[in-house]
Amino acid sequence: MTKAARRTPGHGPAEPASLAGPSRHEAVLHSSPADLARLLAPRIRETLDAGHTVVAVLATEPAIALRTELGDAATGVGFADPARLHAVPPFTAAGRLARTGRDGRALVIGQHVPGLPGCDSVHWARFDIALTVAIADLPITVLCPYAADDPELQRACITHPLITDAAGSTPSEPYRPPREALLDYPPPPPPDLGPPTAELPFTAGDLVTLRYLVGGVAAALAPERVADLVLAVNELAANSIEHGPGSGRLRLWAGDPLVAEVSDHGGPLDVPFPGLTLPPPSGARGRGLWLASEVCDVLQVWSDDLGTVVRVQLGPAASGSQQGGSASPGWR
Repeated sequence: MTKAARRTPGHGPAEPASLAGPSRHEAVLHSSPADLARLLAPRIRETLDAGHTVVAVLATEPAIALRTELGDAATGVGFADPARLHAVPPFTAAGRLARTGRDGRALVIGQHVPGLPGCDSVHWARFDIALTVAIADLPITVLCPYAADDPELQRACITHPLITDAAGSTPSEPYRPPREALLDYPPPPPPDLGPPTAELPFTAGDLVTLRYLVGGVAAALAPERVADLVLAVNELAANSIEHGPGSGRLRLWAGDPLVAEVSDHGGPLDVPFPGLTLPPPSGARGRGLWLASEVCDVLQVWSDDLGTVVRVQLGPAASGSQQGGSASPGWR
């Protein structure tokens, strides 16, 4: 492939592929695993030499090529399992990856591995769009490898602000802001979980009963996990009361994971990326969702003119949603 051909996807003047700036989200074009390894190795070494975190989420062949290219330096890289990271919804996966940069600068290589269960084109698009939001203002660089002849390359150009190859990085001309791009990739509807273990219609006077109900259904979990779930569900119910129609319905499904759902018939929720970033103090909605996302393993939101459904999941042990700033994230 010629340099001119490589410049085509991003267009615009080239800029150095440095680690400067609070966050960067790049699609990295390559012709083979070995080519990818050669592109990534200098940036990985630069990051490791500066004492920062490097995490690589790669398929087997690219991971082997990168270890070979890095030699002894590969011991400083946290190689993570793509199947574990993407076993959760795309917004959750994006949030977990972004937490790598909470305690200091980090470099993350996140490959879109074909064939992972449940990871269709909508999953990858929503993941990339959410990732740009989740890493905003964090000292983290995320590099997403794509084969230069990948049939999904146009989607990559729409969802990544920068396109990178051996010639450097260029702004992606087709790139669309996250909120706009998300309109083309709505989430699938909530899956049917069957009859709930318990449910409760609630208003403001029922919050104490609601908390006791959640604690009872979650009693098999560790005490700190029970407390996390009670806090999360109370926040979600308070959202329905204070910012929604003033009432809602709680449904709980015991199991591993335990699932709690809070729904109401208020209007659509104007929070396109719930739980991914801490809203400003002036924000009318979103802080409860952010808190629920922090203390639970998974948070999902569906909202339209008919109402809002929020589900959180919690397993018996922390799955990594609360583990940040480490080369050994919990989702490995």
